[in-house]
Amino acid sequence: MNRSRRTTNHEPRTNHNYAILLAGGTGSRFWPQSRTLEPKQFLSLHKGKTLFESTLERIKSLIPKENILIATAELYRQQIQELSFAYNIPEENFIYEKEGKNTAPSIGLSCRLIYLRDPLAKVCVLPCDHLIQNKNIFVSLLKEAFSICAGRLVVFGILPDRPATGYGYIKVRSPQTIVHCGPSTMDHRLAYEVERFTEKPDSNTAKRFVREKKYFWNSGIFAGSVKSFLNSFSMNQPVIYKQLLKLKNLSDMDRVWKNMPSISFDYAILEKSGNLLMILAKGLGWSDLGSWQAWDEILTKDKTGNVFRADVINLDSKNITVLGNKRLIATIGLDDLIIVDTPDALLITKKGESEKVKNIVEILKKDKRQEHYAHRTVKRPWGSYTVMDIGTGFKVKLVEVKPKRSLSLQFHKERAEHWVVVDGVAQITKGKKKYKVYPNESTFIPLSCIHRITNIGNKALKIVEVQTGDYLEEDDIIRLKDEFGRT
Repeated sequence: MNRSRRTTNHEPRTNHNYAILLAGGTGSRFWPQSRTLEPKQFLSLHKGKTLFESTLERIKSLIPKENILIATAELYRQQIQELSFAYNIPEENFIYEKEGKNTAPSIGLSCRLIYLRDPLAKVCVLPCDHLIQNKNIFVSLLKEAFSICAGRLVVFGILPDRPATGYGYIKVRSPQTIVHCGPSTMDHRLAYEVERFTEKPDSNTAKRFVREKKYFWNSGIFAGSVKSFLNSFSMNQPVIYKQLLKLKNLSDMDRVWKNMPSISFDYAILEKSGNLLMILAKGLGWSDLGSWQAWDEILTKDKTGNVFRADVINLDSKNITVLGNKRLIATIGLDDLIIVDTPDALLITKKGESEKVKNIVEILKKDKRQEHYAHRTVKRPWGSYTVMDIGTGFKVKLVEVKPKRSLSLQFHKERAEHWVVVDGVAQITKGKKKYKVYPNESTFIPLSCIHRITNIGNKALKIVEVQTGDYLEEDDIIRLKDEFGRT
């Protein structure tokens, strides 16, 4: 994959604006659309682009590609690289975490890497699973945040329009006149001194917050000089800061990461700092898309309050939202519901109860059910596979391989595989042999046999794969060689 050239520490920098994109969340609140292998940031919930791509689009006019760092899980390496390809983000700007440790270590480590490149950097931290509909206002506010961030962190606050219990709240003092962070100029801007942060309140407390008019939703978007970020870690999280000082370059990542505690940035830094500013982020069209209800609130409804993004026949239903893609869905006399249909799971929830979807996901995990982990169609860097049927001792898949791509050289300890080519031409590696398999031809891969599929053609290769054995899960893959670095 082509990448931009590396910018060394010795080259002069003309743009000191940086962004840290947090793209590692699992997004369990959007089940069954989101799964562990396809979390919320990789979904196109609003328009054509994914939420991750929309985040990159939003900042590209203000922050150069070589100054954008992306922190994500190792699990999402390939999705992130493919979605980022068009933006030419340098390879050294991708931070792959082998273990989730929440947002404080991610932000701290990213800031340390930025500081080693550019001690004069100004940094914004952006979640990649939020919706912001007004890009121009966002860029303007981000410029403002960069201009007032000398020695302090600046938080984007959202004016609450209801007593929501799913957001953290920022309590502010009186508006203050802020000194511009440039060397000599002065710029008078309206900002707020932050008095304190309050995590998700109960319903009565949230109602009181809205009445008092000094509380704002915490958007999870903040900015500051890189020195301010690191000083905040030094003062409030000395254990994390000690580890950060051991980081000299990205190759030290794994050694430092394993000693990091798991803690959120809000709790680790924001709730403990007494030196924060908030700017009111009005007009953004912002939503953290924290639930199906939050998504539903931004959709345009018909005259009866309905939204149909599926093949729907409706009789006398109102205020319902239906999302599906393959099956016909019929609704009769329903009210105030969200219905989400996928090939292997169906969700029906009252709109006000949709935040409880995360509890369903926890039950699925506890019961070790695959519906929390992956869709029936699972994307892979070489293509995809779709589980067609499964039963005792067998599993049937449709495997699709992109042109000129190969699966890893691998073997299985627990299963054998029968392959039938239905479209395209496959080059098969079987032990020490290589041969071609054409449409309507088949081949057999016995237990523990080293093998590989390569699509040597210019169109998608389609293979029906029948697995047989006592254990048929995806962790029974021992990779020996892989062009995508997954060995």
